[in-house]
Amino acid sequence: MEQQQISPKKQKALEKVKRANTELAKVVREEKEQLRKTQDHHKFMVGGVVVKYFPEAYEFSEQEMNRIIACAFSLKDVRNMIVTVLKERPESEDITTDEEDETDVFYTDEAGENDPDNSEGDKAADA
Repeated sequence: MEQQQISPKKQKALEKVKRANTELAKVVREEKEQLRKTQDHHKFMVGGVVVKYFPEAYEFSEQEMNRIIACAFSLKDVRNMIVTVLKERPESEDITTDEEDETDVFYTDEAGENDPDNSEGDKAADA
C-alpha cells in the first residue's frame, strides 16, 4: 500500500471531522451573533433610558456626556441608589462587604430620599 493512498475508512473519518468542524464553526458563529444581539439590545436600552430622563443628551458630544455621567455617578445619592437596587435583586450575593466599604454609602429609607429632585442637601445650600 502506498503512503499517498487513503483508505476508504480513513477518508470517511476525515469527512466526518470536516463536517464536525463546519458544524462547530456554525454553532460558534450563532452564539457570537446571539451575544452581539443581546449586547446591542442592552446598549439601545441604556441609551433610551438616558434620553428618557435627559432628553437634552442629543445636544452633547460624547466627551461632554462622559463628563456629565461621571459627575452624576460620583454623587453619594446615585451610589446609594445603585447599592439599593443591587440589594433588591433576587441574587443579593452580587455585593460583597468590600464593595460596600469602597462606595462609602449612606443608607436612607425608601421614601424617595434618593431622588435628586427631592434632595434636602441642595435645598439647605440654597437657603
